[in-house]
Amino acid sequence: MRKRTDVSKKLLKKKHRKMAEGPFPFLRATFYRWAEQWPNICPQLARRDDDVLLVVGDLHVENFGVWRDSRQRLVWGINDFDEACELTFTSDLVRLAASTVLAAEAAQIDATTKRVCALLLQGYRVGLRAGGRPILVSSGRHPALSKLTAHTQEDPTTFWKKKLDPGDNPVVKACDLPGGLEAMFRASFAPRAQLEFRTQKAPGGLGSLGRRRYTAVERSNTRLPRDAREAKALVPSALYWCMGRNQMPSQTGTLLQHALRVPDPHFQVHDSWLLRRLAPDVAKIEMPENNEDKRLVWAPDLLRLMGSETANIHLGSHSPERLARSLIQLDQNKDWFPAATERMAACTRDDYAQWAKGRMA
Repeated sequence: MRKRTDVSKKLLKKKHRKMAEGPFPFLRATFYRWAEQWPNICPQLARRDDDVLLVVGDLHVENFGVWRDSRQRLVWGINDFDEACELTFTSDLVRLAASTVLAAEAAQIDATTKRVCALLLQGYRVGLRAGGRPILVSSGRHPALSKLTAHTQEDPTTFWKKKLDPGDNPVVKACDLPGGLEAMFRASFAPRAQLEFRTQKAPGGLGSLGRRRYTAVERSNTRLPRDAREAKALVPSALYWCMGRNQMPSQTGTLLQHALRVPDPHFQVHDSWLLRRLAPDVAKIEMPENNEDKRLVWAPDLLRLMGSETANIHLGSHSPERLARSLIQLDQNKDWFPAATERMAACTRDDYAQWAKGRMA
């Protein structure tokens, strides 16, 4: 990563602290390790060349969120594509299932691997049959999703107080931004917008923690901003590092161009930067912390929707008929999905234990 962009040592230390919390955050933070282990642990799936397409790569149960489309409808779906790369489509499915199982363990929720895999695969098949279908929160068709996303919109005053905190997000001059970033920011706002630029010293996330992030804020006559954008340094997927393909560019833009879903109109991919909107109603959905809501993330309807959204992404590369044929071949072994999920989850636990032991030494 240091060969591609500046890296913050302080934020890398923060990343390592979060990784130390357990196998699930370790999985989220180490796609490079998944890319190494996948062909070794699941060779029969990884070597099916006809199944290779542009995948999310770093897919996991917390890689979902909400955004407003061009018609101001609230859309739900996958919202992080930093590790987009070419792998078999089964890698995304198995990683999503493994993350669900590991997250359930951390939350002390009883979610069997077979049940998780069955629900994700049901949703994936529904997505294939539909040929790609946007998932709209406002449609009223998904009660569990509506309940999960009901409290994702933050109070605007609280949201902006945090985002504009001078300690974590100090103002910087336009001339201090990395080359070309000011122009990218200005192109994403209305002409002649009055912009204020900030650097982020305490960003969220985990997988990309350590990369530089900046914010552009459009001021208004009120004390709250009119609009804002976040820019995050973009680097190619860790898969290409594993394969020694050092000249490969990021595939994030290509994947988003082809995915069959309602796009976020403010999500922009440039050569080495990713821009997206910052707003109280644009949110990443993380695991609920209170006991009342914990089980909601593992509700059958939501797991099916995660499968359907994964299909929306994969259908940008392969036809539904081709993917359905691959699933028929795989289903000759009825346990292919739960078996692979168990192996990769066990591998992640072992890697985490070894890493944590070395970190303590």
